[in-house]
Amino acid sequence: MTGAAEPGQQPAAKPKAATLRICAWCGTPFVPENKRGPAPKYCKAGCKTRASEDRVRQRELTAIHDREQARLDRIFGTLGKTTAAKARKAVEDVDAEQAGEAGPGPQIQGQEELTW
Repeated sequence: MTGAAEPGQQPAAKPKAATLRICAWCGTPFVPENKRGPAPKYCKAGCKTRASEDRVRQRELTAIHDREQARLDRIFGTLGKTTAAKARKAVEDVDAEQAGEAGPGPQIQGQEELTW
């Protein structure tokens, strides 16, 4: 009889198939050496180090971008309020001048030479 364990002997363990993984940094296929613990993401320590350095670099760039964006928002926010206030005042001044005089409105210096 084949495949049956003889009395007193344990059945032979089935060999486990190797799990092929893809390195998250370089994309190289690899078989994990250690069978215990969480499955590795990287094929070697160098890839793990470079991936870690890249994550740190990305966090730094994101922080710089966020700081600059906040700075620009402050600048444009202030500029927007000031510009809106100036525009509002200019419109009010023109309305007041037009209401006060029935003439053609304010004259531009040199306008006489430009008209036909």
